Amino acid sequence: MKTLKYTLLSIIILSIYSCGKYEEGPGFTILSKSARMCQKWRPIQSVDGSTDVITNIESDGSYIEFVKDGSIQFYNKDQMSFLGIDAVAGTWEFSEDKMQITYSYDVLTLSTTKLKTIKKLKINSLGLEDTNGDKTYYEYY
Repeated sequence: MKTLKYTLLSIIILSIYSCGKYEEGPGFTILSKSARMCQKWRPIQSVDGSTDVITNIESDGSYIEFVKDGSIQFYNKDQMSFLGIDAVAGTWEFSEDKMQITYSYDVLTLSTTKLKTIKKLKINSLGLEDTNGDKTYYEYY
């Protein structure tokens, strides 16, 4: 009986630690991926994919907000403030395996579509990687 208890405990522990889908976490969560993703996120750090140089991003009002209905709002002060744009709206969706997201938005007459690999998806932190290896980390806004 003691062996059975230890076996069951080992299976539970291994299950918990093997639940992590994303490279940087979390290892285990009861919240759905959609529930964790659908928030307003502020960029806090970027990592250059070719040099691994880390750059901290000061809070300037930039954000990305994923909404459950598949809509997105996006504001990047460096790219949009000189155009006098407060934010742009678009759409987003998970890939079938929920390892990537695709989002699209229009700025003036220019359409933009981005594919990002999810590196981290916690309730208060998010990490996304571009196809060129550049990463951006976000915190709950």
